Amino acid sequence: MKITQPGPGVIDAYKNQNDKNKPLQKSKPAPGQDRAEISSLGRELQTYRARLREMPEVRQDRVEALKTHIKNGTYKPDAGKIAEGIIREKNLDVRI
Repeated sequence: MKITQPGPGVIDAYKNQNDKNKPLQKSKPAPGQDRAEISSLGRELQTYRARLREMPEVRQDRVEALKTHIKNGTYKPDAGKIAEGIIREKNLDVRI
């Protein structure tokens, strides 16, 4: 059967059906396209990184307190705490 001049109803019906299918096509990724999902751990890390960016690099109040202790001669560093900090930092630097 050959249709030479379809009426406006045929074309409109095709367009309506095509328009109904478009939202479905957008929600599904096309074959061969990449898709990424962030895990709950990834979202948690993003939150921590955002908070770290908000923190100042230098805690000025702590620096001023240490300067005052040094100036007054009351600064007594704890060698044990320094050693623990060095060891803890070294453990974080372990190469994979």
